[in-house]
Amino acid sequence: MGRIQLLCMTALSMVGVLARCNSLQPSNITPPIRIVGGGDVPSGEYVPYQVSLQYLTSEGYRHYCGGSIIAPDRILTAAHCCADFNVTRMSIVAGIRNLDDQRGSRSQVLSYAIHPDYQELVTSDIAVLNIDPPLVFNDVSVAAIDYADEEFVGGGVSVTLTGWGLRLPVPLPILDSVNYPNTLQRMTYNTITNQECRNRGMEDVTETEICARGVFRGACSGDSGGPLVRNNNGLKQVGVVSYGLVVCGVFIVPDVYTRVSTFRQWIQQHVETTA
Repeated sequence: MGRIQLLCMTALSMVGVLARCNSLQPSNITPPIRIVGGGDVPSGEYVPYQVSLQYLTSEGYRHYCGGSIIAPDRILTAAHCCADFNVTRMSIVAGIRNLDDQRGSRSQVLSYAIHPDYQELVTSDIAVLNIDPPLVFNDVSVAAIDYADEEFVGGGVSVTLTGWGLRLPVPLPILDSVNYPNTLQRMTYNTITNQECRNRGMEDVTETEICARGVFRGACSGDSGGPLVRNNNGLKQVGVVSYGLVVCGVFIVPDVYTRVSTFRQWIQQHVETTA
């Protein structure tokens, strides 16, 4: 895994105490934990803005984070999917529904820009990747997502998350073949207000973040950096997967996303910057 942000339940089954922790580094990648409560994106259908962020290990490229296409040569993701990583071992794959699909477009990550205010598990968990070769858009399997909406998304808004993901809240080794699908998962739930998010256990959430929750559904570590979108006169990205509980899909505690509208000008500057 990458340095995926989580709120960690330390010895959950014994003491039930909440604590913060990070996952393993990419050199120690284990099967990633991802979307809970999602369903397969149907065969023949794509989420054209979704990419898999992959890291080169001794066993080949391994998916460890998500991302979204915002320009032919720019990818939006989470800062914690980049910080302290060896950029020469990072690449993205676009235009795929299944991680085993060899027909996707792989591009090398040349560099990444992390927001200057980024503090792990605190604020500004956002980054822009510069990739090469640039992606070729076809509006079917590869296309950009609109990120420039200025509207502040409050509570009660229907949003959709995509990622390659775990179907149950915790890893179960005897069900690995079912629990870790390679097919892109998609699920919809609702945002909640930031105050409700704080009331429900995420006390440090700021206005630069957006929260969502649902019954037995949510984001997990392998979804980090991936896009949260809403349909508001067209699809618009409103969030980037940031952190949540290590036991995913728990209805009591929400998922936390970086609020894209807060950082739209910073993103645009890095889309327009010549690498």
